[in-house]
Amino acid sequence: MEMILVLTIIAVLIGIGAATFRDVTTPTGNVAARAQLGAIKSAVQLYKLNTKRLPASIDVLVKPPPVMEPTGIVDPWDRKYVYKSPGKDGKPYDIYSLGEDGKDGTPDDVYN
Repeated sequence: MEMILVLTIIAVLIGIGAATFRDVTTPTGNVAARAQLGAIKSAVQLYKLNTKRLPASIDVLVKPPPVMEPTGIVDPWDRKYVYKSPGKDGKPYDIYSLGEDGKDGTPDDVYN
């Protein structure tokens, strides 16, 4: 009887652990995208410092003389980050990822 109770408790703990692990690993792409967005913002600022203007597109950041590697402008879902200048709400620019679904304006879009 005690052995069945111990096995039941172990099974419940494994189930809880598996559910928790799934929840932890799901947003990994979002975390990576936010980190990359920070790097892209730094590259935009460096470009502006060097040229006295904002880049016309995100592709300019990887053209000679590059301020970032070509892989740096691609999100975790293998799509280029969206760069818009001017940005919304009076911001000079916006940079974001379309998220896992690849559609603009959906809840999984990743902003920094």
